[in-house]
Amino acid sequence: MRIPGTNAHLTYCLNVHPGGTLAEAETAIFEHAPRVFAEFSRLTGAKGPYGLGIWLSAKAVRALDESWKNDVFRAKLDHAGFYALTFNGFPYGRFHGMRVKEKVYQPDWADETRFSYTMALATIVSDVLRTDGRASISTLPITFKPWANAERLEAATDYLVEVAGQLRFIKGLMGNDIALALEPEPGCYLERADDVIRYFKDQLLPLGRETLADENDISEAEAEAALRRHVGVCLDTVHTGVMGEDPKDALRKYAAAGIRVAKVQLGAALRVQVGPEGPPPALRAFQDQVYLHQTVVKTPDGQELYFNDLPEPLGMSHPPQGEWRVHFHVPLAWPGQGPIGTTADQVDAAFLAAALAAGCEHFESEIYTLDVFPAAKDSKEAILAQDLAWLWQRFARASFSHS
Repeated sequence: MRIPGTNAHLTYCLNVHPGGTLAEAETAIFEHAPRVFAEFSRLTGAKGPYGLGIWLSAKAVRALDESWKNDVFRAKLDHAGFYALTFNGFPYGRFHGMRVKEKVYQPDWADETRFSYTMALATIVSDVLRTDGRASISTLPITFKPWANAERLEAATDYLVEVAGQLRFIKGLMGNDIALALEPEPGCYLERADDVIRYFKDQLLPLGRETLADENDISEAEAEAALRRHVGVCLDTVHTGVMGEDPKDALRKYAAAGIRVAKVQLGAALRVQVGPEGPPPALRAFQDQVYLHQTVVKTPDGQELYFNDLPEPLGMSHPPQGEWRVHFHVPLAWPGQGPIGTTADQVDAAFLAAALAAGCEHFESEIYTLDVFPAAKDSKEAILAQDLAWLWQRFARASFSHS
């Protein structure tokens, strides 16, 4: 829904619901989402229509990838009081009820399969958008760091430049402005804002300027403008929390570098102070066999230790002391559990006001881990609605200060 007094919108990411097939995606959209927004409306008094953060797996995209079906899909959204706002193009396959872990990065951007899936998704996005609409598609940050090498990075950059060219074509043909948003994440080739800025400066822009200019008979300045319009970033506050990055600083860096923040995903990571007695026993409940929970430890002497998954430091005979920040998407409204805190304090009115001032328009609550969240006491729909209401209150203060 539109945030009052702004051109921005708030929604939640439907990857919290099963969506490996088209039938599951439609259940998420037309059964779960109405319950979430009905409860949100009861809590806040806010009314629709409601924008959606839609997740369509590759299998669901293949089932929808015919224009007449896309038209039907759009009509169903309209009838339900929804509109397409932003899409999650990160998870390619099933994302619940099975081991995901590092598989979430497959296929990566060096693989033609990732390019084909993303462009098929972009076609659907353009078909279901309102005329001259704007949409964002979040995607993985190039590749998982252990897989990165010069050959794979070159191939990934070629595909991203091709995406920019195709999205430029869609805008010229349909008027729809679609941005692909690379999402920095712990353990990946792009982890922080500095990594994104370096990648744009050293790899994406140099190749893209020349390639798009030659292929489209336009100037290099026009080619760069197309790249910057159609390839941007998704700032995820869980990921900035894990990496110890102030999200307001990240916004400033992106603005200074001319990189579009096409989407902001909102959530909190775990934050725990660990002393000589070791980590609190309750932290073990946040281990699971489904998702990676990358952990960064800032030690008392200022070092940063990286662990690919939470069981690694928990299993050490002498776990490191310091502040543990764990990649586990927990609700912003959750107050923590004893010694287990969160990074929710970073998602305050000041940050939201800064994001609005920077021109961010798509804000999405993302807490896909509710199926494995050990502190869940309410239904999934109730927790999602409570988090949206928590954000709505802070946006009210942020939009007032922004205006």
